[in-house]
Amino acid sequence: MIRIKLPTHKHPLYPAPWVSRCEGCPRRGGYVKDGYRCYECAFFFHKECAEATLEIHHPSHHAHPLSLVLEWPGPKYWGSRDMYYYRCSLCSLNFEIRCSMLALEIDYPYHPKHPLKILTKEEHHFSDGKCLICGEELRLKFYHCSICKFSVDVGCVRDPPPLTILFPKAHEHQLSLTPRKISFDCDACGMAGDRSPYSCQQCYFMIHQSCIDLPEIINVNCHEHRLSRRLHLSPGSWVCGFCRKNVDWSYGAYSCSTCPNYVIHSKCAIRDDVWDKLELKGIPEEPQDIEPFKVSSILTFNTSVLMLSVPCFLNLSSMKVIHAPCTTITTRIWNALLAINGTVNCLVAMTAALE
Repeated sequence: MIRIKLPTHKHPLYPAPWVSRCEGCPRRGGYVKDGYRCYECAFFFHKECAEATLEIHHPSHHAHPLSLVLEWPGPKYWGSRDMYYYRCSLCSLNFEIRCSMLALEIDYPYHPKHPLKILTKEEHHFSDGKCLICGEELRLKFYHCSICKFSVDVGCVRDPPPLTILFPKAHEHQLSLTPRKISFDCDACGMAGDRSPYSCQQCYFMIHQSCIDLPEIINVNCHEHRLSRRLHLSPGSWVCGFCRKNVDWSYGAYSCSTCPNYVIHSKCAIRDDVWDKLELKGIPEEPQDIEPFKVSSILTFNTSVLMLSVPCFLNLSSMKVIHAPCTTITTRIWNALLAINGTVNCLVAMTAALE
């Protein structure tokens, strides 16, 4: 096996086909092709981090050379770890390894008309403060075309989204990226967008980049059954089971095959506090004895604790009444409450009142 000794690490390093977590820099997420690993430390390094030279002269800082150091570039706190970066000790300037390799001017395939020049955070007034490709806030350095007011962050220069994709899960035809500001309504979630959607030239379909890979079958904590993604609902009046706002039937949403009247907005369904982040397509569903909940009319009923008049859900098999806001409680907690007191009209409201 090939092994090399580099000045950035005390032990021999061995080639690795990819790296997901580099011990030498703060970059996280995804898999970067080619890198190195140290078997003694169980560390992985990006190729450019491991092969970094001990001293460089950078065009953005002509006055002094930059030296490679290994330490945490700031106040220490629990969980902080040392990393490689370049420092000018005379000027107290720090550069991440990847940032030290940035060119001052580039040709960008998503903006072929003019070259892009690198700017710093102090020059954000030249743009709206967001990357035109991904919509994220521009960070310390970004690339910009002053003629077209085109700004793009470093991440979208290094790892740009594909110009075209064919992804049947999202749409039956090939989709093309439109790298510019444009107002549109996403066909997958119904929410407005303002830049760089994917679109279909055959049927005028438009979609957020973030909605390309929405899960197909999920569990949410505000409903007892699995929900399936629909490209659109049947015509009619629909109300979201989470936020209680109207759902436009012509856009994508999630619905329940057991409860024909239950739907939920796509964006509501994938919230961090609603979805457990598991895609259930291909995973057999465990049998359940739960009858579908059905929306009743406005009910007024009295418990020994409080009088309430709110929209309710009614389980016809057990004659249990649940306030609509209380359906957002998790299944585990609901079942526990049901086992403790099965006689109270709304167990959730009763419990809250007794606390």
